[in-house]
Amino acid sequence: MGSFKGHQKYLMGTVAVGVLVIAGQAAAQDGQKVQDVTPLDRIVVGTGVEKVAIDTPQAVTVVDQEAIDELQPRTVGDLFAEIPGVTSTGSNSVFGESINIRGIGESLSGDESRIIIQVDGVNKFYEQYRMGSFFSDPELYKQVEVLRGPASSTLYGAGAMGGVVLFETKDASDFLDEGDLYGGHLKTGWDSNGNGWLTSGIVAFEPFENFEVLGAFNYRQSQDLTDGHGNKISDSDFSSMSGLAKARYTFGANDDQSVFASYERWYSDEDNQTYDQIEWGTGFGDVDRTVTDQTAIIGYENAFSGNDLLDLKAQVSWSDTRVEQDNQDEVCVQFSPSTPPICYYPFGYSSEYSYETWQGNIDNLSTLTLGESWIAYVSTGLDGHYQERKNPRDFGTYTQSGSNTHPEGDSTLVGGYVQSEFVWNDQVTLIPGMRIDYSQVHVGSYVDSSGTTVNLNDTQSEFGYSPKFAALVKMSEWFGIFGSVARTERLPTLDEAYNNYTVNDVEKEVSNNFEAGFTLSFNDLASDGDALQIKTTAFRNNISNFYASYWDGSEVQTDIVPKARYQGLEIEAAYASETWYAGLGGSIIRGTNVTDDTYLNAVPADSLFLKVGYVYQPWDLDFGWKGDFYATQTRVGDDESETAGYALHNLYAAWNPEDGHFRNSEVRFNIDNIFDKSYRNHLSDDEGAGRSFKLSFTQRF
Repeated sequence: MGSFKGHQKYLMGTVAVGVLVIAGQAAAQDGQKVQDVTPLDRIVVGTGVEKVAIDTPQAVTVVDQEAIDELQPRTVGDLFAEIPGVTSTGSNSVFGESINIRGIGESLSGDESRIIIQVDGVNKFYEQYRMGSFFSDPELYKQVEVLRGPASSTLYGAGAMGGVVLFETKDASDFLDEGDLYGGHLKTGWDSNGNGWLTSGIVAFEPFENFEVLGAFNYRQSQDLTDGHGNKISDSDFSSMSGLAKARYTFGANDDQSVFASYERWYSDEDNQTYDQIEWGTGFGDVDRTVTDQTAIIGYENAFSGNDLLDLKAQVSWSDTRVEQDNQDEVCVQFSPSTPPICYYPFGYSSEYSYETWQGNIDNLSTLTLGESWIAYVSTGLDGHYQERKNPRDFGTYTQSGSNTHPEGDSTLVGGYVQSEFVWNDQVTLIPGMRIDYSQVHVGSYVDSSGTTVNLNDTQSEFGYSPKFAALVKMSEWFGIFGSVARTERLPTLDEAYNNYTVNDVEKEVSNNFEAGFTLSFNDLASDGDALQIKTTAFRNNISNFYASYWDGSEVQTDIVPKARYQGLEIEAAYASETWYAGLGGSIIRGTNVTDDTYLNAVPADSLFLKVGYVYQPWDLDFGWKGDFYATQTRVGDDESETAGYALHNLYAAWNPEDGHFRNSEVRFNIDNIFDKSYRNHLSDDEGAGRSFKLSFTQRF
C-alpha cells in the first residue's frame, strides 16, 4: 500500500508540473477566442443523458473524429493509445488484439465477457483461445467512447467489470451540409513501418429531402512490422477490406421520427499464419485463416415532439463473427526419448469458430420537471439477445463438435434497466440506477475426440443484478466533486459452465466498485477565451469468486480467486486556447489476489501521456509533440515476466486549409517512435513497433 501511495504522489506532482507548463505557455499568447473545446468538453452519449465528459460522475473518455484522424491508427487497438487505464493487449497481429480496462481483460477465453463492446448499440462478442476478441477497421468509426468501471453495467449489461467500449460508425449527415445532394471524401494513407497502405472512399447522398444514404469502403494492407532493433515482428502483416452502408429516412410533422438501416462488414484472408496469434509459441504450427465480422441493423426513432415523457429508440440487429481455419499443421509430441513422437491434428484438418447473434432493444428517455429547480431524466430500456456458438472440426472420418475447452452451445440474455438523473440548478446531479439480467447457457450433444456422440443436453441459468448510485456536486464554477457506488454480477460463460465436457458448478463473479474524484475548470485563465480542465478519479473494485485464467506453458489453467481487488488513480487534463493546446493523461493500477496477498496477472504498468500542440492560423497548420511514458512493471503474477520502463516520443502535423484551392483537402504527417526505441508493452506478448513515418491525404467533396 505504501508503494501505491508513493506512486500517487509522484503522478500528482507530475500533473502539477504539467499544468504549470501548460499555463506558462498559454500566458505568452495574445487574448483571442477559443475555437475548439478541450477533450473533456466532448459530448458523451453513453451515460444515459448526453453531457460533456467533465460533467459525468464516472471516468469516461471520448475519442472523436479529429482525435482518430490525428492518431492515424493502423488497427482498432491504436484508438486507445491516449486513454488512461485502457490498453490494447495481445500482439501486433490484427487477429490478436483484445482490450484491457483497469487491469481487467486478458487474451484468454472468458475474459472478453468482463468488458462489453458495442457497435452502434449492437453487442460484439468473440472468444477463442490464442486469438483476439474484436475485428474491425478504425476508418469505419467517427467516435469511440470508453466508460471505465462497473457503473456502466446498469445501462449496458451485467458483468461489465472493466467497463464498456462504444463504437459509433460514420453517418451520411457527417458529410452533407444543408441543401447538398451529395458529399464524401477520398483518402489514402501510407505507413513506412511495414510499408502499409490505406485506401478509403465514402459517398453520401440525399436524393430527396430527409432521405440520407452512405456507402463506405476501405482497403488496408501491411507487411510485417519491425521493432526498434530492426527485427521483423511475426504475423503483423495483413490485408483487410471493410465496408459500411447506411440509410435513414426522417419524417413526421416536426421531423421527429426516423427509420434507419445499416450493414457493416470486415474481412481478412491470411495464409501461413501462426496458429497462436497471441505469441504463446509455435507449438501449434501454422494455419490459413479467413476472418469475417458482420453487423446488420434496422431501427426506428420517435422523439414525440411536445411529449416530454416519450423519446423512443428501438432496433433489431444481427451480428456474426466467424474465423475459418484451413491447412492446419500436424503437431508432433515426443513424450519420452525412447519412444517415437506422436503426430496428430489437435484442431482437425480444418475448423471454424463462429458467434451468430440476434439482438433487440428498446430505450426511452422521459424528462420530468419536478419544480423550479429540479429536473429528472428517466432512462428505461429492455434488451435481449440469442447467440449460437459453433466450432466444427473436420478430422476426415468424423466432425468433432467443439472441444473440451470450447464446447458448442447457445446463450440467451434478457435484461431491463431504469436509471434516473436528478439535476438541481445544474449544480447537483444524483443518478440512481438498477438493472436485472437473466442469462441462460445451453449445450446439447457433441462429438468427442474419439468421434463418439455424447448427449450432454444441459441448461444453466442465473440472474444478475447491477445497482448503482452516482453523484456530482459543483461546489463552485471551477470546482466539482463526484463519486459512485456500483455492483455488478458476471454470469457464467459456456467455457466456464461446460469445461472438459462436464457440467461445472459455476458461481457468479460479484464486483463492488467505489469511485471518487474531483474536477477543475478554469476559463480565461491566461488569455481571453482559453480553458483549462482537470478530472481525477480514484477507484477500488472488490471482486468475489474471480476467475483467473493463465497459460502455464502447456495448457490453459483457471484458478478461482475468492477475493480479488483492483484499485488505482486516473487523471486527465486538457488546455485549449486560440493557438496553444495541451493534454495529459495518466493511470496507476494495482491488482491483488487478496486471498494470498499476491499480484494478479495482466495489470498494466503505470503510465503517463503528454501532448503539446500549436495552431499556426495564417497557414492553417496544426503541429505538436506527444510523449508516452511507461514505468517498470515488477508487480507481476507467478506466470508473468517483468518488463522494463520506456518512453516514446512522437511528432505530428496537419494542414487543413479553410480557404483557397485546397480548402477541402487535408494532409497529415506523423512520426511515431522518432528515436526508434526498442520496447515491449507489459500487456503485449511481442515487441513494440519501431520508428514509423505516416502520411495521409484526404480530399473532401
